[in-house]
Amino acid sequence: MTKFGWAYIGCGGIAHTTAKELVETEDNQIVAVWNRTRSKAEDFANTYGGTVYDTPEEAISAAGVEGVYVNVNGDQHAHFTKLAIDLNKPVLCEKPFTFNEKETKELFNYAKEKGVYVSEAMWTWHNDTALQVKKWVNSGVIGDIKSVDSAFAVPLLKHSDNPRLTTLDMLGGALMDLGIYNVRYCYELFGKPESIEVDAVMKEVDHEEDVTFHYPSFKAHMHISMVNENGHYFEIKGSKGTISVPQFHMAKKAILKTNEGEEVYTTDDLLYGKQFSNVAAEIRSGKTEGEKISAKSTIDVMALLDECRKQMGLVYPKELK
Repeated sequence: MTKFGWAYIGCGGIAHTTAKELVETEDNQIVAVWNRTRSKAEDFANTYGGTVYDTPEEAISAAGVEGVYVNVNGDQHAHFTKLAIDLNKPVLCEKPFTFNEKETKELFNYAKEKGVYVSEAMWTWHNDTALQVKKWVNSGVIGDIKSVDSAFAVPLLKHSDNPRLTTLDMLGGALMDLGIYNVRYCYELFGKPESIEVDAVMKEVDHEEDVTFHYPSFKAHMHISMVNENGHYFEIKGSKGTISVPQFHMAKKAILKTNEGEEVYTTDDLLYGKQFSNVAAEIRSGKTEGEKISAKSTIDVMALLDECRKQMGLVYPKELK
């Protein structure tokens, strides 16, 4: 079978990170590339393959393109996703999908109206480690959930001067860059909370925050930071045991402990590669919506992020227009 052909819209850091794995899969290839700065697109194509095009329209419409991977900065996600929909090409769009629930709904509604596949690139939930954690939780093996604690706190600002991290109109801030993973993990395992509490350290954008999701019988606490090194894990305590997931958003290991002993789940899968292969299979099977990452789930999570931002007082310029 011919490899699934991708158009890469954007050639920044995440493009390189994902492409390194995509080219290792047996069923995907990059056939078209566009970046605002052509030299970056040329360097990218020389490394990972694909033909460089002068315009995004040309890249999206190029021969052999079956899916479009939108990985430009978050404030431009909606623009390029809509462009691909207009050209009747399926889309895998990086997180955060857009900047709020309203725009996310509008984009998915437009895709549905046009009959075009669109899904968010939430790679964690394409992968077997997170899905195994979900199986353990749903099976009741650790009993009733008593507490949940997670952290995604890494000093991004000490290692990067990328303006997207701290610029308001580029969707900067710890929540949208890191916390989206904590929020999504809680949503996938436990659904929407009854209420949310947020305590944030704000500058132009949020630099760190503590978010608490209140569920009927337990609380899920999330510590998120892009200034301090304070852990990267997800831990669930139940009445009969615990589940621990080191580096949860990119985990290749999860640990289940009960009175009966310890079970360690591991995988050597290509994590980004798995996402591309799953999405390619969904598109080729004729689906118009992601099964692994549904429109509803992306909309729901964006609504949760909206509430967190509301409590922070974090408003994006686009929301004032």
